[in-house]
Amino acid sequence: MQSTESKEKTHAKMNTCTRLVIGVAFFLIGVFGQEIPDANQLKCRLCSYAFELIDCTKQAVCDNRTEECYMDQVVTETFNTLYRGGCRGRDQCKGGTAGAIGKRDVLVSCSQCCSNQDDCNKHLCGLRQGNLTGSQCYFCDSSKSNQSSVSNPKDCITLTTCDTDQVCYAHNEYHPGSAMTFKYGCQNKYVCRLLMKRFFEDMRRCVGSTECLHESVLCDVCCGDGGCNYGDCKIIKARLFQLWTAGKLNNDTLQVIP
Repeated sequence: MQSTESKEKTHAKMNTCTRLVIGVAFFLIGVFGQEIPDANQLKCRLCSYAFELIDCTKQAVCDNRTEECYMDQVVTETFNTLYRGGCRGRDQCKGGTAGAIGKRDVLVSCSQCCSNQDDCNKHLCGLRQGNLTGSQCYFCDSSKSNQSSVSNPKDCITLTTCDTDQVCYAHNEYHPGSAMTFKYGCQNKYVCRLLMKRFFEDMRRCVGSTECLHESVLCDVCCGDGGCNYGDCKIIKARLFQLWTAGKLNNDTLQVIP
């Protein structure tokens, strides 16, 4: 029969082990569960053996303190040229090309890194841009996308290639008693032309007027350049109105005039 002293020793050992396990768990949460501060977030195009840019429909959120965006061009045993990209540690990014062997079934013909802006790696290693007649737009919509509407615009990291008769679209969705959500996707180009025409006319009428006190929380906006629907709908509208008043926005395509 186990003595009282033996029981106390066993109990103490168990307590020590429990505290150790809990301590390790909290350490791992602190190290790996910590969110990247907004100022240190770098969005990189995520490609997994893609043929061209339109196949890369996700973005990875990297830590610019320790990582950069990268793009590899690889040649497979079946003579295909494919691309893989995302985040890579700064120590692995040497800023040039490399003819090194990657996986056993591929050769790396180009490997480049960048960190100067979000999505910068989509221009590296000659990544094929694909069909440029359609715009690639942010795509976060509960009813249509793999990623649902978001409560913070920065959380939308999914993209889609719109049809040729569509442009990028953003919508602020108000929910009484809860946080606003942001929806992104594609919208019919002809409906968008009318929407933006009415918006620009209303904004021009409101400038310097006391009639327009403030806008409501509801917001819809369209734009024609790739990835232009990123962010808060109201901020996008304000930016487009400035371009329109300066004659720098094409009324038909809703694209910025160089």
